[in-house]
Amino acid sequence: MLKNKISRAADQLALNLKGKVVLTEAATGAYVVTPILAALAGAEVFAFTKNTRYGTVEQVSKLTLDLASQFDKELSITVIDKLTPEIIAKADIITNSGHLRPLNKELLQYAKKGAVIPLMYEAWERRDADLDLSYCREQNILLGATNERHPDVDVFNYLGDMALKMIFDVGECPYNNKFLLVCNNDFGPYIAKVLSKVCYKLGVCDEASRQKDYDGMGIDWIGNFPDFVIPDDYRDATVIFTAHPFEKSWIGDEGEPISTSKITSQLNAPLVLRYAGDINEDSCKDKFKYYPQHVSSGHMGILPSAIGYDPIIRLQAGGLKAGELLLRKESHYRDILLAEYI
Repeated sequence: MLKNKISRAADQLALNLKGKVVLTEAATGAYVVTPILAALAGAEVFAFTKNTRYGTVEQVSKLTLDLASQFDKELSITVIDKLTPEIIAKADIITNSGHLRPLNKELLQYAKKGAVIPLMYEAWERRDADLDLSYCREQNILLGATNERHPDVDVFNYLGDMALKMIFDVGECPYNNKFLLVCNNDFGPYIAKVLSKVCYKLGVCDEASRQKDYDGMGIDWIGNFPDFVIPDDYRDATVIFTAHPFEKSWIGDEGEPISTSKITSQLNAPLVLRYAGDINEDSCKDKFKYYPQHVSSGHMGILPSAIGYDPIIRLQAGGLKAGELLLRKESHYRDILLAEYI
């Protein structure tokens, strides 16, 4: 099943990396697919890994190579645990993947002329901590974000499923319950599209410019982010919170965009699901319940991998396609933007 899903994703994007060298990561869980996709497209792949709480170098190497062995053709994948200048210098594509980050001068000084970096997410999600943008520009290293909403990538339509996973994980049910989506970014309408079909009532607070994107969903518009007044009818609702920039603290002391008193005074027993966007944990911990208890700054409270392989296969295939397009100095696939230049 997994083998077929990987093959379909590569075929759908006509992913072609023949004669290219890809430096990416080898990882556990759904992210095991990244080097497989690149090699299936014809690339020589160097997949960097390291010991983590998720698995040892030996375990990750076995997972990767065992999956590679299931395909009908031999895949060129070398799992490495050291990033040598010689390997970095071979790469045509260097993915902005977790184990390789940050992509800074220390690593990129060895990159060859013409190497490209596909960001495995959309342009607006870029974090300064991930890579040294100034150094990339100095060295004329092309960067391109992945349009996750391209119809042949289509990752954003999993965002609602991810919200449901959080709801179930915290012990709540969508059926017969009310929810408040507090949001200021493009995730909102995709989350609402799913939740509005399965929960009793959904109230939305988002930026006014996005209000029309919720048309036809049957939601209640609560107000404009971050200024909103929760109606009495929603005092028992569970909050789903997503705000960008993800590394900015949004809920906390009175000086932050949304104060803890705004939450506690308008909800009877506040529960905030931290989909994406920082909150001041020190300020909030004694004021209301939130889940997860800790999220590293700038990171999402739930990853697409939490709901299975499908969104990661599509995302990583899309990111590699962005890399392929960057090498050709192109940006569109099937006449639709896929690689957005940074």
